[in-house]
Amino acid sequence: MSRSVIPGLEAPDEQLEADIRARLERVEDALEKGVVADSDLLAESASYLLSAGGKRFRPMLVLLSGYFGDPSDPRLIQGSVAIELVHLATLYHDDVIDEADSRRGSPSVNARWDNTVAILTGDYLFARASEISTDLGTEVCRLLARTIAVLCDGQIREVESSSDVHQEESSYLEIIRRKTGVLIATSCRLGGMLSDAAPERTDVLEAFGEALGMAFQLSDDIMDLTASQVELGKEPGVDMKEGVYTLPVLHSLSQGEDREELAGLLTAGPPDGERLDRAIQIIRGGGSIDHARLAVTEEVHRAVELARRLPEGSARTALIQLSNFLAVRCGAGQAA
Repeated sequence: MSRSVIPGLEAPDEQLEADIRARLERVEDALEKGVVADSDLLAESASYLLSAGGKRFRPMLVLLSGYFGDPSDPRLIQGSVAIELVHLATLYHDDVIDEADSRRGSPSVNARWDNTVAILTGDYLFARASEISTDLGTEVCRLLARTIAVLCDGQIREVESSSDVHQEESSYLEIIRRKTGVLIATSCRLGGMLSDAAPERTDVLEAFGEALGMAFQLSDDIMDLTASQVELGKEPGVDMKEGVYTLPVLHSLSQGEDREELAGLLTAGPPDGERLDRAIQIIRGGGSIDHARLAVTEEVHRAVELARRLPEGSARTALIQLSNFLAVRCGAGQAA
């Protein structure tokens, strides 16, 4: 089972990195067992995206947050599995909503089979995550259920605002807080809870996770418009094609010099070919990318300030390094 190298976690401490990687291998083994199903088709579809690999970013955060309590607590492995199953379930559903053809370099589940299989497989993974969480206690069940509810709310908000050239930036930020920020915040909180970290540390970890999640999504939004197809592994501007107008797009639509032309390109239908190229050129040419980078910088600074409220040590250093990595990857400013 292949798993991508986790960027941003390289050697703040070699022993920490080795320990986390060893525990992630245990998570990987448990994930394989967690997607087993009685139906051959469901077993195949449920393991499909898992087999494609991934960074296991959220499980890594569960494990890393566990260092502010007892990092050897075996519940952290099961908590990591539950979080990753929730994340995978959202990917299955997202691909149906987006009518995606591929995911992680392979045909998406809805393309490989159909929408019904993709939706039901996502539901199955949500159910498996809930089943695993029951062994971890009522508070974990409640946290996971609340997180899934917020994720669904964020997805509905995104659907509601699709292709809206008049969407407010504040509305978009709330969407990503719910769609991306909440699951990363829950990952960090869960690590604190399951390692029996002090309640005040767990609260800080959750707030840190939200800031990290916001920086993570905003950084991705910038990369979608500035990186090459080779770097992204997909065509640039795919969010815009799907009617998801990210922060740089919304800023360009409201304050850019060529905002009327951009609005015309987008309202004429999903941009493609020359229209997509021109739309990206407009967004890159104004100050909208820098505006989004400033938003990343603000979230990274917030994350680092929160991390510094945690006890000193290699785990805290790793959280700070990871936060700054998100700024570096999109050209934003790091926290000192």
